[in-house]
Amino acid sequence: MPANILITNAYSARNRGDAAIILGMVESLRRTGVFREAEIRISSADHPADAARYPVPVVPSFHSLKNQLSSSPSVNALYFLVVLLPMSLLWAVGWRLGRLDLPLPSSLRELMRAYARAELVVAAGGGYLYTTSAIHGNVVLLITVFSFFFGVLLGKPVSLYAQSIGPFAASWQEWFVRRTLSRVRLVEVREEVSRRLLDGWGMPTPVREAADAAFLLEARPPGEGVRIVGASGRPTVGMTVRKWFRDREQQAGYERTMAGFVDWLVESRGVEVVFLPQVTFAEGHDDDREAARSVVASVVRHDRVRVVEDELSPEEIKWMCGRMEFFVGTRMHSNIFALSLGVPTVAVAYQPKTLGIMAALGLADFVVPIEDLSLETLTDRFEALSRDKVKIREHLRRVIGEVEERAELAGSFIAEDFLSITSEADRGAGESSSRDSQ
Repeated sequence: MPANILITNAYSARNRGDAAIILGMVESLRRTGVFREAEIRISSADHPADAARYPVPVVPSFHSLKNQLSSSPSVNALYFLVVLLPMSLLWAVGWRLGRLDLPLPSSLRELMRAYARAELVVAAGGGYLYTTSAIHGNVVLLITVFSFFFGVLLGKPVSLYAQSIGPFAASWQEWFVRRTLSRVRLVEVREEVSRRLLDGWGMPTPVREAADAAFLLEARPPGEGVRIVGASGRPTVGMTVRKWFRDREQQAGYERTMAGFVDWLVESRGVEVVFLPQVTFAEGHDDDREAARSVVASVVRHDRVRVVEDELSPEEIKWMCGRMEFFVGTRMHSNIFALSLGVPTVAVAYQPKTLGIMAALGLADFVVPIEDLSLETLTDRFEALSRDKVKIREHLRRVIGEVEERAELAGSFIAEDFLSITSEADRGAGESSSRDSQ
């Protein structure tokens, strides 16, 4: 019988980086052979919209269910704590004690049944196990962890696909994540910063190193009607920006710096600058086009700058990233898209995961931490990038193949662990049968 796999913790296919991870995961798992015919489902925070964007069935998630109640994050958090969490735990008790499928609201019951059917739960790759505040975001962290740990509560084997983990604003948050990860079968990390953190935790759970699944995504040119990058004949610099700071003044300062950098690029380099929409999840208040429009509104030469407004697939965005002469990205997966196609890139790091992945590629010198961002630091790193562009392209041609091989390992590690589980179960069944015959 084909294995039944539930991928949890998917965010939204309207985040092209997250979509690239999910698509890369599905392909990597199938290529192992163990899961070639597996029934794979995705539990997404952007359900039901994601149902039309993935090649496998999509079910709700705890995040999508709590967000259906209202537009207020506080009300939705309370709804999860008071309604969804206790109902899910009660259902889990009934299922463990007697395979009871207790009556629930239809969407929650659909999610419960997806967990119950699964023979393997795999938390999606990514960088969602972190906090920036000891006060804000604790319910989000709880839901995020509960999304994969619910599989443990049902007695399912649970693995975490290639992750970046941390940092945490409070020691108790770190303790909470460490305790839950100590109960899963396998944790994969995608960069050295996370590996060092987990090594320091001393967990009994095996930790394996892989690479981000987005490196495996195949680029594809966009369809008709989309203006092609570089059509002007000028060298083109691709960029991504995002809303990151809670503080409005900090966000405005970040956007002013990026606008100044765009002006410098246009005047000193004679280039065209294109902002690519890595994330367009407007309903989730996560739309890069808003930040890009704000930056462009402040630049001098509007004729040399544009924002791509089209809703493109991750494959199409990756193709466009690969058409750039250079790339300067705040969104980490836009940098992965560009780098995997040989484009010299400066990364603006809003979390340690960016430095970790750039360091794994031997490009740590081309990272600018967002807290140190200034026009001077950006222009300095870009000039160094420009001077070394030939060397960097040659370097990327050498290393990207190795990184793709590491990305493929992530599916293999999970397949190997799953085979060990099924082998143990088969041995146990054989010994029981032997005892019965005696």
